[in-house]
Amino acid sequence: MTRVCVSRENRVKKSGFLPLTLALASLSAVAAETVPTIIISASRTEQPGIVTPASITVISRQEIEEHGHRNVTELLRGRGGIQIRDLYGDGSSATIDMRGFGATAVSNTLVLVDGRRLNNASDIGALELANIDLENIERIEIVQGSAGTLYGNQAVGGVVNIITRRPRDFRAIVQTEAGDYDGYRLKVNIADRLPNGLGYRFSARKRENDNYRDNNKVDLEDTGLRLDYGLPGGGVFFELYNSDEKIENPGSLFADELRADREQSIPVYAGDYSDTRTTTGRLGLRHDLVAGWRFEGELTYRENNREFKNSFRSMAGSRSTQDRHVWGFNPRLIGRIPTPAGDALVTLGMDFEETDYKLLTSFGPQINDQDIQAAYLQAVIPLSVHWSATLGFRHAWVDNDIDTGAAPISLDDQVNVGALGFVFRPNSRWRLFARADQNYRFAAVDEHTNVVFGQPVGLENQTGVSYEIGAELSGANHRGKLLLYRLDLDDEISFDSSGFSNINLDETRRKGVILEGEWAPSGRWTLGGSYSYTNARITSGPNNGNRIPLVSRHSARLFTDVMLGPHWFLFAELQVASDKVFGSDFSNNFPRLAGYGVTNAALRYQRGAWFFSARVNNLLDKEYATSGSVGYDAGFTLREAYFPAPERNFWLTARYRFD
Repeated sequence: MTRVCVSRENRVKKSGFLPLTLALASLSAVAAETVPTIIISASRTEQPGIVTPASITVISRQEIEEHGHRNVTELLRGRGGIQIRDLYGDGSSATIDMRGFGATAVSNTLVLVDGRRLNNASDIGALELANIDLENIERIEIVQGSAGTLYGNQAVGGVVNIITRRPRDFRAIVQTEAGDYDGYRLKVNIADRLPNGLGYRFSARKRENDNYRDNNKVDLEDTGLRLDYGLPGGGVFFELYNSDEKIENPGSLFADELRADREQSIPVYAGDYSDTRTTTGRLGLRHDLVAGWRFEGELTYRENNREFKNSFRSMAGSRSTQDRHVWGFNPRLIGRIPTPAGDALVTLGMDFEETDYKLLTSFGPQINDQDIQAAYLQAVIPLSVHWSATLGFRHAWVDNDIDTGAAPISLDDQVNVGALGFVFRPNSRWRLFARADQNYRFAAVDEHTNVVFGQPVGLENQTGVSYEIGAELSGANHRGKLLLYRLDLDDEISFDSSGFSNINLDETRRKGVILEGEWAPSGRWTLGGSYSYTNARITSGPNNGNRIPLVSRHSARLFTDVMLGPHWFLFAELQVASDKVFGSDFSNNFPRLAGYGVTNAALRYQRGAWFFSARVNNLLDKEYATSGSVGYDAGFTLREAYFPAPERNFWLTARYRFD
């Protein structure tokens, strides 16, 4: 049955912590020591267990296979501390939000694939989450809260690190899927390790779906290749990935349009589209040096070429292009230094990222040559058998050379951040911790400027600090965690669509609680769930006390996984989210975007090399929307606009594995 490796990182203040800790303690009657899971995200290298005062939840390969999810965002939806906004319901235009950032979550939640950034530092373009094939994922590590010292720019609310599968033995699968809205997928994966030590993994995928709404067809083709070769004391690897994604954009609906037909796309959006070609290449090296020290590093190149058309309510758009060329280099040294209480784990590294970005629209060019560099140090120091301390420091600087058709502008800045935390392990079952971690986010070119409506050039870069306290419990058949946090930000970067301008929000604050647990009373049944409380508010300026838009204050998930027979399994989950303020409604004057509760279920059959599953999303046919924003209609009147989520839909999967 499913085993989610739960860890903890987290947060703030006083009371509430002790009673909840005692509640978790009541689960420990039959606790037993478990084998630590290998974790990368806590130190940017593989380590058994969680060595830092961070909350890291691991979604295992077993869970990915068992629950019948179609994409990464579907897999992450409802997890503790995570809110997902999916404009069209298929993951092609989705955002992962940790700590309640709403519209700017794409720039405040860092998403990695094997440590490679998916986020765009130069601009606020959407992440290519739908391009990640679940079949290639070994596990997902969710780092709750700020990780500014270890990961730097944009690691403000949290980090999602997707770890891909390594070639070990021969494995090949052929999979076909079909579902509602004329959806289908075909995929092939082949992996092996040859006698000479060379490992390879090849994947190819084709996906088409008309989706829930009109004018929203998606067509994706991608291929991927990974080669790795073991060397004495280390190894090298090479990756190459290509994708071609075509999406039709149906736009939003006002309330009267939503009531008339939730599936429609109004005429002004006819012909809106986005065609993106992506090529990513990566070369990595891992090599042992002198005793106790190891070098790890990756050189990455990513190219995005996008052609699109986006319309306004008052006028149709025109063909535009957006191109990115990104180079990254991430060398680091990992070593162990003897101390009286044991070995200290040290990570010393540098991050380099250089981006050439060009956006060409009918409003004019938006060009940025951006260079980001950083040096960082993290040390995990044992203080005694039960106590350890973690120290961190990062210095980062950014250079922007911006051209919007007028005089070129140079915007440079630098920032220092630090971290301090402690872990207490009274026994093998309990882990208690507290930490403070400073963070930052450099403004992107489309935040520094606004080629459509114009604005004074340049924003302040965002800085902040996260305070976290937490406890985790693990046993033979149960896991639990409790997190409390407070995140204070200065000059938070946001966008006010009612004023068509990028803004700094003075001071903002997020406070919250995350509670997760899982219990497997037998090998045939697992029960688990999570609850998150997120209080995200503006704490100064004219909107002092108001809620941050697009953030649910309460969210929860309850799931069960049951073995019905030798080959039959049933998974079911309930996801609940409370109401939110509409996007850009910083004054909180408009009605709320309604909350929702959605039930999903999957039935699977596994026997030998065969795997079959049937999944139904939104089983009770709920009408809801995960995202909406205040915007102008054709008459330039501010109104609430919705992105309706799909109603009940089905998906069937058949897979055969060759060994």
